[in-house]
Amino acid sequence: MGVEILIAGIIILLSLFSIRISKKLEIPLLIMFLLVGMLAGSEGIGRIYFDNALVAQNLGTIALMFIIFSGGLETKKEDVKKSLYPSGTLATLGVLLTAGLSGVAVYYLTDFTLKESLLFSAMVSSTDAAAVMSILGDSKLKKDIKSVVEIESGSNDPMAYALILFLLSFFKEGESTSIATGIIFLLKQITLGAIIGYIFGVVTLPLANYIKIVREEFLTIHLIAILFICFGLATVLDGNGFLAIYIAGIMIGNKKFNYKLNSIRNMRLITWFMQIGMFVMLGLLVFPSQLLGYIFIGSLLSVIMIIVIRMLVVYSLLWPFKFNYKEKFFISWAGLKGAVPIIFATMAITEGLPNAQGMFNLTFYIVVFSVLLQGMTLKYVGKKLNLFEEDQEEDKFIEIEELEELALKKMILDEQSEYVNKKIRELELPQGMLIVSIKRDENYITPKGDVILLMGDTLLFSQN
Repeated sequence: MGVEILIAGIIILLSLFSIRISKKLEIPLLIMFLLVGMLAGSEGIGRIYFDNALVAQNLGTIALMFIIFSGGLETKKEDVKKSLYPSGTLATLGVLLTAGLSGVAVYYLTDFTLKESLLFSAMVSSTDAAAVMSILGDSKLKKDIKSVVEIESGSNDPMAYALILFLLSFFKEGESTSIATGIIFLLKQITLGAIIGYIFGVVTLPLANYIKIVREEFLTIHLIAILFICFGLATVLDGNGFLAIYIAGIMIGNKKFNYKLNSIRNMRLITWFMQIGMFVMLGLLVFPSQLLGYIFIGSLLSVIMIIVIRMLVVYSLLWPFKFNYKEKFFISWAGLKGAVPIIFATMAITEGLPNAQGMFNLTFYIVVFSVLLQGMTLKYVGKKLNLFEEDQEEDKFIEIEELEELALKKMILDEQSEYVNKKIRELELPQGMLIVSIKRDENYITPKGDVILLMGDTLLFSQN
């Protein structure tokens, strides 16, 4: 056991070191993490043999849960309202059209059957939130465009997942499947997922208050518990778990609650750890020598699927919306693939499909092709199209949310707080704890001893 733990620690450290190389060579982080896994694999210098697709699928699903939920937590309600229709259209109809058109191309260019071609295309149909957000990051891309790209990439995985489950049913003996049952299945997945996500979005924070969670560490654990329960319940009831946790994440993240920024930061930390683990694991799972036979067909399909068909779908579906040709081109180019298609491809292996390994290898190649081509040029394309906003002078004042970055603690007083309607001098604060700021509505109040605290006040504490 000690050797395994030592190796795991070395792999994590190498992954962190690869971040420096990534920045210097301007190579997307996802590729570096995959490369670490491949180097540690059975055909690399690490000689670690790993071919358990079921383990990879299960661990990858858990990682995706954190990535999608965390993405929801950091999605602003205003952005959702503004970009709901274009993003929603691309995340639903876009996935269906991409899978259908790509399926035709795959059928005629490979030895896959029609069912296998459609299933493979569905696996590669969604864009990847982790890939998109890791590259765009804090870039100054125009907000309207960035919102569409990020919300689409965060919300189209559920649609792709539901489509894959439906197509897999065609491979199971004894199951009668038709277009009608498929439509019913997809509607059930989306409807149940949305309802369950909404319910958990409503009850999560009141439940935390009822339990009387008073530490940010426990609140983070509470969010993780909700994440698992929400996804698990939706899945058990045949709803879409990924959609449920995404909606719940958006609703929770747009509410005010104590330790909000620290909780989101903690979830972001877990998410990055999950991303490193997921990409390294997928790098371990692939056998590089097997990819050599897919260079020609993989490159051809990559161009057709991620460039030609992606642009055709985006330009067609965004026609009713007010985007110019430059913006549509960028949104098309931002359709990066990532870990999600690879994890979806492991489902073909665990289901024992005849061409499962071919699907997995081809998916892996297309993902690498996409990240290298689109990922390395995405910012350059945005700048050439003049879609990045000019640097603006930073505000000269510091918001309470930003002050929290200095390890200060924030508390929002609700009706149950023991501090409400008391003077500051009457409070029994822990030794060394000071109130350094009071925000009431949009005004800031100097925390003097005779100030009476009211419900709704936001207090900022400093611990000496």
